[in-house]
Amino acid sequence: MKKIYQYVCLFLSVVAFSSCNDFLDVQPKGQLEQSKMFDDMMGFEDAMFGIYAKMAAGDLYGENLSWGMIDQIGQQFGYDNPQELTYHFNHYDYRNQQARNVIDKVWAKQYEVIACINNVLVHVDQKSFAPEERKHMKGECLGLRAFLHFDVARLFCNDYTRSNATTEGLPYATTFNLKNKEKHTLFETFQLILNDLNEAETLLADDDDVSYDGTFQRDYSKGRVMLFNKYAVKATKARVYYAMGNYAEAARCAREVIAANQLFKLNSASTIDAVMRFPANKEMIFGLYNNTKGEAIRSTFLRSTGKGSYTEARRDVKDLYETSTFSALSSDLRYSTFFRENASGGTSSFSFVRLIQNDAEAKSTDALKGFVLISLPEMYYILAESVYDSNSTEAISLLNQVRKSRGLAAIASTRVDSKAKFVNEMLLERRREFPGMGQTFYALKHYNQSFTDFRNIDTYQPTNDIFNLPWSDREREYGNP
Repeated sequence: MKKIYQYVCLFLSVVAFSSCNDFLDVQPKGQLEQSKMFDDMMGFEDAMFGIYAKMAAGDLYGENLSWGMIDQIGQQFGYDNPQELTYHFNHYDYRNQQARNVIDKVWAKQYEVIACINNVLVHVDQKSFAPEERKHMKGECLGLRAFLHFDVARLFCNDYTRSNATTEGLPYATTFNLKNKEKHTLFETFQLILNDLNEAETLLADDDDVSYDGTFQRDYSKGRVMLFNKYAVKATKARVYYAMGNYAEAARCAREVIAANQLFKLNSASTIDAVMRFPANKEMIFGLYNNTKGEAIRSTFLRSTGKGSYTEARRDVKDLYETSTFSALSSDLRYSTFFRENASGGTSSFSFVRLIQNDAEAKSTDALKGFVLISLPEMYYILAESVYDSNSTEAISLLNQVRKSRGLAAIASTRVDSKAKFVNEMLLERRREFPGMGQTFYALKHYNQSFTDFRNIDTYQPTNDIFNLPWSDREREYGNP
């Protein structure tokens, strides 16, 4: 595993040629001689590992788009102190300069990574060696480009199902130079995302080695669960179609992932330790390696036990996980594994310990190895909700399979005997399953229901001002021809 990090650090420096000064000017500075870099497949592989390292950094999926900003605006965690950045995210004060700086950086870094991907795509089509390897790499790049644009759209644009033909979408970047990029409608943006995913799926049709045995494989064709593999493409398509309200296609794509049971399998429920974090023992469909965030997570969630003096988990955790109903035969393992109750006088707070449990783990490079970005339970949720209207029995069975894997008995039929009740249960399930994975905010936006803050005090009504992060002023002023 140490080798992985060594490679990642090396590859970060390799791709330094694509630094980004601002949103609009992604230009190569101190550029490597690219003709030499892309002379052989190892050069391409090095560039790709560098791209993954950029994605795994704290500005993106190593913090802001996993357990940081995105889960704070999803009300999974909070810091009840007006002097802290977290407070402004919890209150959707996107005008706060500190908050704005983080948001602007997310946009900029996403497009910076996309620019790097586009640079690889340019060169991969210019070479004649290793045609099979280049085919897989092109598919991987197109899938990643779609994945990154989709997350930008989920953060900065209206919900697709509440949009029309004129709703503002994104600049969809297909070149290394991001100047004067064309902005598309939201409908056009989603079609471009699907175009990339469809081509990626074709190119990766025989990409079948998606295993991970805990060791780094320098052979780029092996252990591809940490690369944007064939099933990551299918899972992303399921996400996209689900976000569009195209439940037939969402179901088809999710079912294809679930059917790959030689690769992916739900937990057996005796314990959840094996799946609670990266690499999630056959529940991870795609994730990013990064073993450097232990101390940052410790200092965020474990530095204090006093309520309001640290970033705490939701204060209604017991109600969320329905602990009052626990029995010897039905107890949600996520509650006892993801959280630790801190009692102080007559009050309690909850530390989030899913990613880092204690100081010893924070100092170790083996406890936290990375971040899960797409997981198998999500595919069950998408499939279940997508088929409820046509086959409620199957939908409930799918939900119960995830519940069983988390130590729970089958859900009472009265709780899911209508579509509205079932949808409400799916929102609750996503809130229980995804703390630390950056998916709850997207669920709140998709379901468009009122919700409470992490303190379980203030209630927010769904609005675009909450669910659409603000674009950079520079992007608004200069980003389009």
